[in-house]
Amino acid sequence: MAQAPAFIQTTVTSTRIRLARNLAAYPFPEKLDEKLAGEIVFLIENGLKELDDFEKHDIGKITREEATLLQEQHLISPALIRKKGLAAAFLSFDRSTSIMVNEEDHLREQYIYKGFDLYKAYEHISAIDESLGEKLDFAYDQRLGYLTACPSNLGTGMRASVMMFLPGLAKSNELKSFLPTLKAGGLTVRGVFGEGTAAEGYSYQVSNERTLGQSESEILDQMVRMTMTLCDLEIRAREQMLKTDKIALRDECLRAFGTLTNCAVLPLKELTAGMVKIKLGVALGFFKARNVQDLNDFTANMRPASFRLENGLRGASEYECDLARAEIAQSVLPELVVRID
Repeated sequence: MAQAPAFIQTTVTSTRIRLARNLAAYPFPEKLDEKLAGEIVFLIENGLKELDDFEKHDIGKITREEATLLQEQHLISPALIRKKGLAAAFLSFDRSTSIMVNEEDHLREQYIYKGFDLYKAYEHISAIDESLGEKLDFAYDQRLGYLTACPSNLGTGMRASVMMFLPGLAKSNELKSFLPTLKAGGLTVRGVFGEGTAAEGYSYQVSNERTLGQSESEILDQMVRMTMTLCDLEIRAREQMLKTDKIALRDECLRAFGTLTNCAVLPLKELTAGMVKIKLGVALGFFKARNVQDLNDFTANMRPASFRLENGLRGASEYECDLARAEIAQSVLPELVVRID
């Protein structure tokens, strides 16, 4: 597929499709005992054997640090972690696909695509869903569609989401003004980690709220239209930012880059604040990112559990992590971002 236009690359971080499903012969997860929950895990594990190479994670056996890592990577939810011995997660080798078992529903199937392609994401997870549906008896009603624990997921059981970087709309307060339009269209805006969470560094999750009375294709088409509308509004807001305060914004972004690449000790909070300004600098044309997705990955990999586990820092003190973070930022960031004079 052709590379997305630059304005989309600097606005849409990732695309996710999630499907909610339940097995007809079993009560919803809130009513499951340990025996029935174990049966569901067994059935789904068998159903996945003929598909991609999935790795099983028993939520009751993984460490808190491992669970936090998976949550940071958007592969499992806080609700699944709380289920402990009653839940499991099956993750694909490349960590793009995750199947949560016995969260709010028996299955939460999701695929995350780095970039913007709702149709590709749906095609991928739909193929897995259809294969599982041939082996498992999903709870389905001709009038209501897929039966789910929460009525808001009835119908297709599908949530289509795009993670968007919207500094222009957020700083101008236009995003707040646009929320009624989104809501009228059956869409909603949430924080980075979903419902009930705050935005992190001008990053927002835009997704459909309505799943009943619309087909999957209708939901996808609507999400694409609204995403493109938000992209257009964001670009206009960025242009206005440059007209209003270009020198101050450029100075702010360049200072952030200078600090992150020239310090010996780098606390996570300071890195996070600085990376938001660097991403803003890329969006406004002060920097050129060699690869926008690599820049996004760098930021995501700096989250606490990800950073400790992937850099051999289990048990390290915060100060030791701050030293390592500064060293990594100094060596990696100049390879990711180039200043435009």
